[in-house]
Amino acid sequence: MRLIANTFFAAVIAATAMPAAAQNLVTNGSFESPVQVNGGYTDYIVGSSAITGWEIVGTPNTFVSVLNQNYGGNPGFSFPAQDGVQWLDLAGFSDNAPNGVRQSIATIINATYVFSFYVGNVTGGPNNAFGTQSSVGVEFSSGGTNFSCTNSQSGSILLWQLCTQTFVATSALTTFTLRNLDPTSDFSNAVDNVSLVQVVMPSGVPEPATWAMMLAGFGLVGGGLPRRPASR
Repeated sequence: MRLIANTFFAAVIAATAMPAAAQNLVTNGSFESPVQVNGGYTDYIVGSSAITGWEIVGTPNTFVSVLNQNYGGNPGFSFPAQDGVQWLDLAGFSDNAPNGVRQSIATIINATYVFSFYVGNVTGGPNNAFGTQSSVGVEFSSGGTNFSCTNSQSGSILLWQLCTQTFVATSALTTFTLRNLDPTSDFSNAVDNVSLVQVVMPSGVPEPATWAMMLAGFGLVGGGLPRRPASR
């Protein structure tokens, strides 16, 4: 019994470094709303909040776009979403400006979070309109360190790359912006599956979801504690 207990508590201590299977705090992180017609897309102008949960920022009178993954306007190319059936093109369909989308989320000061998203890249196209890479800049109002992520995978299929950063919140409200860093000659800069997850509470204790996973792993959920044999 002592060996089992020691093993369990050792795992509890080790779990302080484990990410929790916690809830994604980002609203509409996969850009599934508004719904696009199958194979279609919509341009959304800077200053608009028509993309659910997001504000569009950047150069006035320019656009970002939300595309359905079955878009067929470029024969020989395909544009699968990383999550769901839609994704965001920061470059917009008909212009390429340093535009972005931003969202503000309530955070707990001194809690640890993981911010992640996928950047998609496709290369070539008519007059090389898709360019050779996709670069996205991330700006934080507090806590996180601004950074950029570049996907240089080549091909006629939209390929996705995970970008991530762990940070400690320094404010009760954290605003993050995803911004297009591609040159003006590149008309494709895909983003999908944006996530912000709290993994450690301010005290350094793992989130409850982590505890639940550990308990289940040791058979300690639902009365699974080892029992002592009855005395005879």
